[in-house]
Amino acid sequence: MKKKILIFYISEFSGHYHAASAIEEGLLELEEGLDIDKINALDYTNPILGKLINKAYLEVIKKKPELWGNIYDNPDVVKKTKKAREALHKYNMSKIKRLIEKHSPYAILCTQAMPCGMVADYKRSCGTDIKLIGVLTDHAPHSFWIFDEVDFYAVPSEETGKVLEQKGIPPSKIKVSGIPVAPKFRKSHDAGEIKEKYGLRKADPVILIMGGTQGLGEMERIVKELLKDKEHGYQLLIVAGSNKKLFARLKRLSRKEGGENMRLLSFVENIDELMEASDMVVTKAGGMTTAEAVVKELPMIIVSPIPGHERRNTDYMVEKGAAVEVEDFTEVPQKINELFDSEGVLEAMKKNARKLSRPESALDIAKLALD
Repeated sequence: MKKKILIFYISEFSGHYHAASAIEEGLLELEEGLDIDKINALDYTNPILGKLINKAYLEVIKKKPELWGNIYDNPDVVKKTKKAREALHKYNMSKIKRLIEKHSPYAILCTQAMPCGMVADYKRSCGTDIKLIGVLTDHAPHSFWIFDEVDFYAVPSEETGKVLEQKGIPPSKIKVSGIPVAPKFRKSHDAGEIKEKYGLRKADPVILIMGGTQGLGEMERIVKELLKDKEHGYQLLIVAGSNKKLFARLKRLSRKEGGENMRLLSFVENIDELMEASDMVVTKAGGMTTAEAVVKELPMIIVSPIPGHERRNTDYMVEKGAAVEVEDFTEVPQKINELFDSEGVLEAMKKNARKLSRPESALDIAKLALD
């Protein structure tokens, strides 16, 4: 009989989903014939609530990011929401129980804390010993991840593991795997061929500008600032993701001012190729983006990180010398010029990124699930 693996996430347009997909690919690379289901836990249990949560999250990080920073891993919030979370888990128990008992999975992996809590409650109430793995996709582990029923935590770094230990997780349960990036990131590409594919000049620098799957952050303002620089001939490779409004505005800007120095893409599946063809990336500090960038040894400029998880991701990458932070989008052109003009700095950042790189992360997590 084929081994059944369940992987839970909570939104298709998120790093959590991409992490789930990377783990799926890693599992299939290790063992052919596995039966794997990726499941949007909120769509399955509470589809209306899922849409409301995602909408509320986007509104908060766009308009009141400091509020998210106050909520993220706040002990008072964890304590005050405990009964509500327990009530939600109890309400969802019948659906989770029916799903798990239908599939009898060999292992369950969760790339987000909410479904991890649901499965942990199922294990506790039903007395089952299904292997449950929590896969953290940021360097700041919050207390909503903490459950005795989790068998292993796959974490991005030693530092993340230490924080979990401080929160009471036994070291034996903590496995430093890195954030799971798709196995295709291990492959090298010919940067010249990729540039030719997108009509980019081979001799001039390429700046990749992105804001995660949903095209968040200060992307439009950054592009406008960079287009003012007529001296350096930077080529802008822009990925708007699923943000259709942003794509439309940038399309108009491209026709008006972008000219031959701007290439605009929407949602793409080949970020690995785009990163290989670029000289640096200007981005928000999502865990998946930073993990993919270091695998491709791509220096990062991080702009206005969201308080909470992005703040810690930024601090980690800056501390390790793989990224620099810019607080104001207007300073991005100056910082890019400094990096290109400073002898040896970009090479040092690439070297530092190489030290952080974990291209085998998805495979290592897959091995943890199958062992």
